[in-house]
Amino acid sequence: MAAVISKVRIAAAHEGVAELVVSLEFANGGQSEVPLDHDAGARLLRSCGVDEIDGLIGQSWEHVRDALSGAYNNLN
Repeated sequence: MAAVISKVRIAAAHEGVAELVVSLEFANGGQSEVPLDHDAGARLLRSCGVDEIDGLIGQSWEHVRDALSGAYNNLN
């Protein structure tokens, strides 16, 4: 089983800008937190086809990877 999103919260980033912090849970029970800036967070929501962060729970980590990659490539 691939890692899945287990929790999502909104946090204040640099200078109070909102970001999403996504918790990933791995098959072996390990967990990792991944912060997403506004662009990556919006990409993640669109990729998963949801309008609210609670809809991200249970989604594959691959959506997080793709959102980060897309946001990075958009900046460069």
